[in-house]
Amino acid sequence: MKSSDEVRSALEKGLKGFFRNLVFIEGNQFQRAVADVVKLYLDLNPRAEAAYYFHPWAPGSKGRLRNLTSVMNSVIDIDYSSSERFLGQSFDLVLIDALDDFRPSYIMRAAETARGGGVVIIFTDNLQTMKLYKSTLVREGRVGDLFERRFIEKLKVHRGIIIVKDDQVTVRSYSPSETSRPRRTRMGKHPKISEKCLTDDQVKVVDEADLVLEEGRKLLAVTASRGRGKSASVGLALSALIGETKYPISVVVTSPSYWSGREVMRFSEVGLRALGRRYKKVESKEGKLMALEVGESRIRWLPPDLSRDADGDFIVVDEAAALGIETLDYLLRKWKKGILVTTVHGYEGSSKAFLKYLSSLEERFDVQRIRLDQPVRYSKGDPLESFLYDVMLLDAEPDINEPPRSYGEVTPNELFEDEKRLRRIYGILVSAHYRNTPDDLMMLGDASFQRIFIGQPETAVAQVVEEGGLDETRLEGISEGGENLGHLIPHRVVKFWRLKDFGKLKGWRVMRIAVAPELQGKGVGTKLISYVARRAVEEGMDWVGSSFLSDIRVLRFWLKNGFIPIHLATKKNESLGGYSLIVLRPITPEASKYSFLLSSYLKDKILRTAHQVYFNVNPELLAEILYNTPSTPTDEIPQVYLDKVRAYLSGNIPYNSAAEAVHALAERHFREAKFRLEGPEAGAIIARTFQGKSWYHAGLSLGKTSKGVEEALREGMKKILSGYIG
Repeated sequence: MKSSDEVRSALEKGLKGFFRNLVFIEGNQFQRAVADVVKLYLDLNPRAEAAYYFHPWAPGSKGRLRNLTSVMNSVIDIDYSSSERFLGQSFDLVLIDALDDFRPSYIMRAAETARGGGVVIIFTDNLQTMKLYKSTLVREGRVGDLFERRFIEKLKVHRGIIIVKDDQVTVRSYSPSETSRPRRTRMGKHPKISEKCLTDDQVKVVDEADLVLEEGRKLLAVTASRGRGKSASVGLALSALIGETKYPISVVVTSPSYWSGREVMRFSEVGLRALGRRYKKVESKEGKLMALEVGESRIRWLPPDLSRDADGDFIVVDEAAALGIETLDYLLRKWKKGILVTTVHGYEGSSKAFLKYLSSLEERFDVQRIRLDQPVRYSKGDPLESFLYDVMLLDAEPDINEPPRSYGEVTPNELFEDEKRLRRIYGILVSAHYRNTPDDLMMLGDASFQRIFIGQPETAVAQVVEEGGLDETRLEGISEGGENLGHLIPHRVVKFWRLKDFGKLKGWRVMRIAVAPELQGKGVGTKLISYVARRAVEEGMDWVGSSFLSDIRVLRFWLKNGFIPIHLATKKNESLGGYSLIVLRPITPEASKYSFLLSSYLKDKILRTAHQVYFNVNPELLAEILYNTPSTPTDEIPQVYLDKVRAYLSGNIPYNSAAEAVHALAERHFREAKFRLEGPEAGAIIARTFQGKSWYHAGLSLGKTSKGVEEALREGMKKILSGYIG
């Protein structure tokens, strides 16, 4: 390799300064270049541990794996699709095969497993050619390349970067003097545990975790960017609480997936060993550490759905922002004490949005916050971290809080040509949503079928995709169970409601709409949606719609702006932590006909199946949908049912003895929707009567006691009885 001395020197500096270098290799001779860099690094660090990320099923990928790792002593090959389970682990050499795929989330996740002194090698024959994830952004043979072009340009301006393009080698080295290694300067209240901490930030978490053992509703929020050891510090804190407390403690740990909470469990065990405590491990058949038992004390991991009803002294929620606010709210109604751990300025959550949610919890909890700033896996000032933050816009935030004076459209080209403007617009999207991934940035740059509408000055943005206009062949494929990427609303209507001709209509789906946090609730979003709808009319669209994670506040925004609920997913989206809801605002008479039909069908489906497919949906959300779907006539209620409802309301018979009568009268109320019940009354009726929840579980859903739920149900039924019967 040309310039091998320069490359070696750059790698040596990384080892000396405990920072990471990035090598980007592109060209037909990529295998030779990768082998050369690997050999140079192994000469400097012969015992290096390596990870190789790729799609093992892609043609030729396993051959490349064999060729490129033959000189390594220790290498783990990792399928991109299962790479989440390696979060928290670290390697000296990270090889990223980008021939078949260049998905930003995969690149980010893989790069973050490199430890200080290590090197990340991304290699491909041609970054611009079609990759697997990018193929999902193609429409009618068209797709952009703005994300890739910006990625290349960022490589050229950052340091700690080595670029190998065919025979050309460019080395932009970084100096160890610009970094500082992680270090701990104090021992804290638990010296044996503190010895396992790498920074004072981690010691602080261990010292202050006993907040959750105090009287009252207590919440400790631990936030940090990636690589700060937040999950490890919480795990160590749990071992300190259990190992040094005289009475038994039971702790439940939950997270979006087992792998995202594994470090809490692993470091709980590390801490118990440091204390010399005897413990019992409970492992799954796959070797997952599911529980640690120390005498009568216990730390156990449970999935979110099971952790809601589990018993214990407090709950730990890792990657809380990624769990979904509705799920998190449900958990925190049940649990009086907890530790929330989440990534900010990362790909599992966003800083402002989650911190805003934390502030709302201060009404219910004594909240204490700890932010970890010092990295543990690499030095502070690490150049790879700086590059990733810049190229993926992880810390983008809006910098204007002035209400828009006008509304217009901007193209992806215009955005990506103006870095400051791109950062501002993307910052609005990130700060207004709880879940964001680097894939969103590629979508913004490369999707040719999108439209981007903004408020000016730039404090609001709507990302819109064109859908529909499908021919018979594609509609037939969807109706037979096939996918049709990029046409979400037509796909759901054709596949699940069997209304094939709806797919011929053209519409705009508002994929994301966001307003700068300081301007939310001031009508800015409504004005932007009105502008989008007006443009849709001008361009001959049949409808405007949106699909979003079901949330009652978000639903009310769409309802206020003339949208009608037409579809509620029957299966929970585990990655998002909730059920997707589709709303539609028809423009043409044909679209109006379909929206009326679909909305009527949805009402009927909810009332018939709430006890099955919608059992876990927020009952107040179901009530809101029912009140905003068409009124339908019903049969007369038998006199015996009316008598039974009166007897129940008078306290002469229990609820179970009148359940069928309450159901019949309540069903008539929701079908006809002549008037609304306010407050928790409708939610209480939905939860107990239609979903079939116990009083206790209905209370968890509504934030009430069992008694409070029944009182709300009684009040609601009194109004229904009076409204229909007199």
